[in-house]
Amino acid sequence: MSSERLDMLMERALADKTAEPAFFRALLDATVYAHAPRTGHNGRLRLIQFPLPDNGRMVLPFFSDEAQARAAAGSTATIVMLTGRQLFELTRGATLMLNPNSTSCTLYPEEIAALLDQDEVAIVDQVEVCEPKPMEFREPDPLPTWLTDPLITLYARLPNVQVAYLVEVRTPDASDPEHVALLIVLGVPSAETERTARATITAIQPLCRTREVAVDLTAFIPDAPPAWIRDAVLTPFYVRSLGERVVAGSAAIQ
Repeated sequence: MSSERLDMLMERALADKTAEPAFFRALLDATVYAHAPRTGHNGRLRLIQFPLPDNGRMVLPFFSDEAQARAAAGSTATIVMLTGRQLFELTRGATLMLNPNSTSCTLYPEEIAALLDQDEVAIVDQVEVCEPKPMEFREPDPLPTWLTDPLITLYARLPNVQVAYLVEVRTPDASDPEHVALLIVLGVPSAETERTARATITAIQPLCRTREVAVDLTAFIPDAPPAWIRDAVLTPFYVRSLGERVVAGSAAIQ
């Protein structure tokens, strides 16, 4: 696949979230370029990473065309040519950034694993609520452990998730089941919201699709939970300090 075609697919994915899966799948077969140090590799392939300025997360840059890769390499790096699949397999567990010096795209470890193992990428879209409606918040009864158990496992691996709630959201005319929805509410630093949201949606998308259940997600800064959580006296299903499920009857945020 040409770099122009890949760039076109990325631009389309940035404009339309439903186009993301086609772009990510195209990356698997595309030729991409990464940076390796010129010296000190002792016969082993070593790829260069750099820290993001906003949160210090290490990302591994790669490029859709050789010209961009060479322009960014300077005198300290050499160019490594791979297919996207080869790069993703070799760097499992890393966060990758495509074309960091132009229109960039970040791929998180959970998304890469899902792409390689299930040929699947979750569609994550942000929705702004302009006119909020009156809503009631309560804990699901019974708690859907098919959803919370995988999330507990996930959040134990994401050190920035401090607390997680699962909330049943009802509008005043909630006698109609269509007006009842599930909402995941996360306490996570703002700099980690995107990675956590994408990891969450990647984990639960196949579960929700099987059960035909829609789940939304929102987040707050851990030290500043929204008033509606306190008012509803909700109990989290995950707390970082405990590292495990919060059993019924334990203390809720007051």
